[in-house]
Amino acid sequence: MPRKKIERKDLIKHSLDVFKEKGYHKTTISDIANACGLLKGSIYHYVESKEALMVEVLETLRDHYMNKVFSLAYDDNFQPEDRLRMLAVKSEEIFLEERNGNFFVNIGLETKNTVEEFQSVIREFFEQWIRSLTYLFSFKLPENEARLNAEVVVAEVEGAAMLTSLLDDDQYLKRTNRKIIEFFGT
Repeated sequence: MPRKKIERKDLIKHSLDVFKEKGYHKTTISDIANACGLLKGSIYHYVESKEALMVEVLETLRDHYMNKVFSLAYDDNFQPEDRLRMLAVKSEEIFLEERNGNFFVNIGLETKNTVEEFQSVIREFFEQWIRSLTYLFSFKLPENEARLNAEVVVAEVEGAAMLTSLLDDDQYLKRTNRKIIEFFGT
């Protein structure tokens, strides 16, 4: 029997799970409602559209990464190299647990030419990631080189996450993270 109400955080969590499983275009409002234990029409008491719901899911996930992951780069209780290690550990936890790569990449690629509203949130996610790494690399490199290295690291980690997922081999991501930490230590 469907529930009559659901908390916002649960709506976002269940929606994220469905979007991860089915992608944006193949997910229906009925899928979201079923995952939340609601009737299809009840979803519209919480959101005006599937697009608006996805924007909220993306913003919530972006904020989570900014507050719980990327913020590690700025934690002065640890040395910069330790912070980079902590970021690497987090990336492995996230990518190896999810097994489907980066949700922002997946949704970004799926909707790039069809749903423009998502692109600014996706860009902000990557910009925050790059900024956090730039900050760490700036302890060892001039600002412009720190930024360039941060961009390369994000590309390498994303490529390694993709290969890990496609080839079902954790070592792509683990080797990439080790290489990045070794480079930083030199």
